[in-house]
Formats: sequence, C-alpha cells, structure tokens
Amino acid sequence: MSARHLSPNDPAFAGLPTADHEWTSDDWQQLLHWLIESGILTYKDVTALVLGHLNPPQVGTSIASKKTFQAHFPPRKTWQAVRAWFYQQRGKCEDCGARLELQADHVETRQDYGDQADRLDNMLLRCRRCNVIRRPSHAQGGLTFLTAEAALMWILLIKRPRTYQEFEGMCRDYGMTMANIRFQEAWAMAHWLEDDGSYTIDPSSSL
Repeated sequence: MSARHLSPNDPAFAGLPTADHEWTSDDWQQLLHWLIESGILTYKDVTALVLGHLNPPQVGTSIASKKTFQAHFPPRKTWQAVRAWFYQQRGKCEDCGARLELQADHVETRQDYGDQADRLDNMLLRCRRCNVIRRPSHAQGGLTFLTAEAALMWILLIKRPRTYQEFEGMCRDYGMTMANIRFQEAWAMAHWLEDDGSYTIDPSSSL
C-alpha cells in the first residue's frame, strides 16, 4: 500500500467527536486505517504491538515476589497460590473489559489499609488506564478512554495543534497531570511528521 500524507483538514476526520470517549468503533477503525494509509504505521507494527500488550508480563510474579503476600503462605508456596489466582481471573479489566495492559490492582487500597491490603482475595485485574484513574492524583483521567501516552498521540494527530504551547494547553484541558517534559517528548512526533511532510508546525511554536 502506498503512503498517503493527510493534511490536518483531511475530510476523513471531519465531523468526528472532539472527545475520544465519544468515538464509535467505526471512528477508531477509521483512525487505524488512516495511520496505516498515511505511512505512519504498518499492519505488522499494529499487530505486533497488540500481541505484546495482550501478554500480561510479571503481573503474577510481581505479587509473588512481595514479602507482604509471601507472609500468607508456607515457604516457596506463594507462586503456586498466585498462579492459581491468576488463572482464575477473567483475563479482562474488571472495569472496562479491556484485555490489553492488565495489572493487578487492590480492591481495598494500600492507601487506606497498608500492608493488610496485600492478600489475594483483595486483588483483581484492571487495565493500566483504569488502575491509574482510581488514584486521587489522576481524578481527571476519566476524561479519556486512553492511556496517557495514547491520549498524547490522539491529541497530536486528531486535534493537530500547530504550536507546542497549543499542544500543552490541549493536554492540560484533557485532564493530564504529568510533568511538562512528557508533553515535550510527545511533541517530537510533530517534528518527525513535519520532516515527512505530513504535519505543520507554526514558526511561533516555542519548541
């Protein structure tokens, strides 16, 4: 498939909702096709990334390695118990049903219960996004259905800010609370795409 550079005003995105949580499955499919047709990604890139995020690395082993969990089991028996718990899970986020980027999360939080929260009957699987937005510091995270790094790229590619200042403002308006350096890193994509002729940065941009 030949690459097709799309402009910020490409009709493919005309009329789409301005918030990602309002997008339909067809809208996301359209974005995926655009990412591939524009030459930013290939089907192999997307599929390999998804396969990698379907694998829940170190979810069980991270629990089994903690002394607060080990205290509930005989010596060298923690992993067997954790493995049994792990296999009994649904393999989906308890909140949104996603299968990608699953993490072990507490029902009763460590913030409220300390080490007493570290027991298997108090654990369940949540995706990384749903895990993070439960934290008081990320109260506005529910404005997006995406992880922070995905939301940064969604804002960049869909809203098409022409300056770094505009990009940073959009990210803050979207409820992102991370340090500005994360926005500055993400803004690199605008420079890379501009080099390819598929993005325009205004000369007034501070970065």
